[in-house]
Amino acid sequence: MLVGLLITWYLFPTRFINAQISDFSEDEAQEIVIMAAADFAEHGDEERARALLAELEVPNQAQYVSLVAERMIRTNRGSVDQDIDNVVRLADALGVSTVSMIVYVSSPTSTPTITPIPTDTPTITPTPINTLVVQAVAEPEQIAEEAAIKEVPLIELFPTDASVPDTPVPEAAAAATPVPVPTDTPEPTATPVPEFDYIITKQRMLTKEENGGCVGMHNIFVDVVDANGGPIKDVELGDVWGNPGPSTGHKGDDEPGRAVYDLYKNGFKIFVKNDPTAGRPVTSQVTELLSSNDWEIGIPQLIESGYCPDEATCRVLWNSGVFGEGNNSLCWGHYSWEVTFQRTW
Repeated sequence: MLVGLLITWYLFPTRFINAQISDFSEDEAQEIVIMAAADFAEHGDEERARALLAELEVPNQAQYVSLVAERMIRTNRGSVDQDIDNVVRLADALGVSTVSMIVYVSSPTSTPTITPIPTDTPTITPTPINTLVVQAVAEPEQIAEEAAIKEVPLIELFPTDASVPDTPVPEAAAAATPVPVPTDTPEPTATPVPEFDYIITKQRMLTKEENGGCVGMHNIFVDVVDANGGPIKDVELGDVWGNPGPSTGHKGDDEPGRAVYDLYKNGFKIFVKNDPTAGRPVTSQVTELLSSNDWEIGIPQLIESGYCPDEATCRVLWNSGVFGEGNNSLCWGHYSWEVTFQRTW
């Protein structure tokens, strides 16, 4: 036995070859992201970083890097860590930033990137005629000239030595004709203009039963309707982080007003980005963060949707996002939402 152990341990040890990065554990995959971020910090080559991240075989590289950055920020208890700073800046370069990431890299201990203010001649955007306010500034000499009091000589209509005959006042003038008092005509009341083209009429998390339990869906189901409740096709959605969103009707002609987001342990704040039928840019209300992460959903919403009976139980079972708090035995990553945007005209 000793000879066998000596041969297998020292002379011919087991070597793992052709292992896929996508087969790594979550901690090992995080190390790959940290390596890609460090490489990006040294070379500034985004395509090279994307090539390294491609080995992870995740559906959305930018969202995954953002998730790793958030996880590292939450577990960090000390000063600004260089690895975290690199991952945050890589996520920003890939187009995904969150409030906590911005606050982290903006702390006094980190070195902010200073963007020089351009000194070129600014582009003047013409103001529409109906909103243009013109202020004429007169020259000092003109003001003084207009302010001067000009003496105008009186013209004598009659010689001073001539007697002017008294003209009798007609009797008809004695009876003064009353002048009618004008009646104020009320101005018409303007029709109020809605603040937004699209408002949110429904936003809710599906219950555990509706979602199919912890092996169920992880989506955001969005319906876009007109003022009468009819579906609107080809309306483009977006989120506050600038990711390209789906358009209504992409699931088929049988659902012309519906669009679906897939959630991979992440979340979105959604709004209506473009309505081709409007012929102009549109405004829209923005949803709250619709996430599939326990700690971003919050205990009150998890209780309301039937994932745990009370706060004490939730705190034991949920994924708090903080190491050592909660045993992550709820449905992390498998939550769904419903949203309805309604056009106001």
